[in-house]
Amino acid sequence: MRRITLGRREVCCWGVLVASLISWPASQIAADEEAKAQSKKEIRINVDEQTLAALENGEPVYTFDIVSGRPKKETLVGTFKIFRKHEKYTSKTYGSEMPYTMFFTDDGKAIHGTNMATLRSYLHTYLTESVGSQGCVGLTDDNAKLLFDWAPVGTPVVVVTEEP
Repeated sequence: MRRITLGRREVCCWGVLVASLISWPASQIAADEEAKAQSKKEIRINVDEQTLAALENGEPVYTFDIVSGRPKKETLVGTFKIFRKHEKYTSKTYGSEMPYTMFFTDDGKAIHGTNMATLRSYLHTYLTESVGSQGCVGLTDDNAKLLFDWAPVGTPVVVVTEEP
């Protein structure tokens, strides 16, 4: 009979293994949920100000300039979650490279690195919205990497037009 070590438990058959998997993780699940509750992450995007704030327990960890959607391709306002991440990704629709991509809408809107994000953010905010994106939220590649490494799948993404 083959012996398997599971955490601190040693099991000797599939029935015991399944029973162990069902009963053993309960305390671990509670600890994981407690850790999540203690460290709540959220990404808050303000399309009017062209900024993104990465918050942990309500406190800003990062604040970045962004470039969001142009007229008729607006970045959707609402509450979403990151559901898929790709370190390297190429848009199937536009053929554009999108480093450090984090998808947050079913129709393909994502947070990702983009060319000249800082300049485009400034122009979008103060001069013309025509330099905006196709609805995604663009960051410099360096900022996109920081956010990509910081935010796990499941992180809430809140998109607003103005702060309350």
